[in-house]
Amino acid sequence: MKHQLLVASLGIVALMAANSASADVAKGEALFKKNCAVCHSVKPGEKKIGPNLSGLAGRAAGTQEGFKYSDGFTGVSWDVANMHKFIENPKGMFAKTKMTFPGMKDAAERTDLFEFLGVK
Repeated sequence: MKHQLLVASLGIVALMAANSASADVAKGEALFKKNCAVCHSVKPGEKKIGPNLSGLAGRAAGTQEGFKYSDGFTGVSWDVANMHKFIENPKGMFAKTKMTFPGMKDAAERTDLFEFLGVK
């Protein structure tokens, strides 16, 4: 059982590394502008409807100073795995999220977006 878990974990790490190597920052920036920029900013200190995403990588969910988060928006940090889960289906991860974004189903697009956001 431990061997199977190790093999599965190594497979996930290899997939993430391969995705990061093929990620496209320019595509990620375009996806951000199309899907996220109306509510979020990546410019430090800039406030919009949603929390600022500058320095998102590794940050604990629900901790952006000065932003009132939805109930239950805690318990994870923003690493690649959690970002994939959340951006694919926001309400699937945090049922009470106020974010109206329906999700991004394409894993390659999410990887490009995360490359732009600096989440690796």
